[in-house]
Amino acid sequence: MTTVESVFARDAPLFVESDSGRIQKYPRRASLRWGLRLLAALPFVAVAVWFQIASGGDWSGTANGALAQRVDSLPWGSSDVVALAELYPMLTSVLAVIIPGGAFGLGIAGALVGGFLIQLIIQSMQRKDFSRPVRVVFILTLALTPMFAYVMTTSFEAALGLTFFGVGMVDLVRFVTYANTQAGFRAGLLFACSALSDSTGLFVAIAAAVAAAFLVRSRSASRTANAIVVAFPTVALIGSLVLLGVAFGLGPLAMVGGTVEWNPDRAAEVSSYLVSPSGLLYLAPTVVVVLTSLALRYPGVGLVAPVMTAMILVAFIVGLTPPGVAGINYLLMLLVAVAVVPQPATVASVVVVCATSVLLWVIGWAQAFDNATVAAWMRTLTGGAW
Repeated sequence: MTTVESVFARDAPLFVESDSGRIQKYPRRASLRWGLRLLAALPFVAVAVWFQIASGGDWSGTANGALAQRVDSLPWGSSDVVALAELYPMLTSVLAVIIPGGAFGLGIAGALVGGFLIQLIIQSMQRKDFSRPVRVVFILTLALTPMFAYVMTTSFEAALGLTFFGVGMVDLVRFVTYANTQAGFRAGLLFACSALSDSTGLFVAIAAAVAAAFLVRSRSASRTANAIVVAFPTVALIGSLVLLGVAFGLGPLAMVGGTVEWNPDRAAEVSSYLVSPSGLLYLAPTVVVVLTSLALRYPGVGLVAPVMTAMILVAFIVGLTPPGVAGINYLLMLLVAVAVVPQPATVASVVVVCATSVLLWVIGWAQAFDNATVAAWMRTLTGGAW
């Protein structure tokens, strides 16, 4: 017979984030938090300004250039539902209209988003009591990688999507591992915002649901429930867009661009690319995250990385990747590592985590020189020196 005591014992979380139910923000004062965000954003603002000068204001080869051109050509005065379909991803499109300065303005906005993301990552590591060396190495790996600067300053769409995803992963860990229900609902909404910000974010809910199933759980029988809570907002959002397209006779995929279909030519291109030296370098961060999770004895975490890489590749094959975008998989692996890696409890685990971060930093630079798009961006910044 089930008793009240047995029910409470069954539902008691194995891990407690805070005895009071609240955890401190970092820094504690709001003014210092915003100061840290602005300080972290300044280098990327400088990069955006320098690119504007070095390129003579030519952003045509970047995702921001394509976004600015797209929103300028939207039929804003039209009452046709087709105009609404052309807005996707809606959140990014609306913000791109509001932000002044065209592609350059979007670059500045993306740099500010990058500063916000760095502060939130610092806060997450502080809350998990990461040692100072681990925090410093992780932040330097992220901030001093060309891929991060490139994405934040040239692709406002990807910058927003990655930020929503990264913060969502932090809340996902708080939900699954520490039974913080509020964080779970917030994670679901953040993943939905990622889908509204970045066309590749449509697959985020799938990856997040997989992550929720394999992270260390505070309640042993909560695997399915965790996945449903995290995925529901994005699934509901996409379902609404599908129904809207069908209701107006435009087709189920009209509200997400209408061209989401398997492209055999792109699939063949991906297959050939992955077995090339550049493809192996592309997969290297995923392999590193998997091996690190095995070394730290968290094999479930390692399953998250290949699923996310697969989702990025599928997004490219079905035509959801915007032009001028590079480094998304690499940054996803960094964000996954920061969000889901538990606090290193021993000297050996600290060494493993720091070595992983340094290795990812080296891979990031190698990818930057290997990727033609990012290499061209760096050559513009350096006047052709690289």
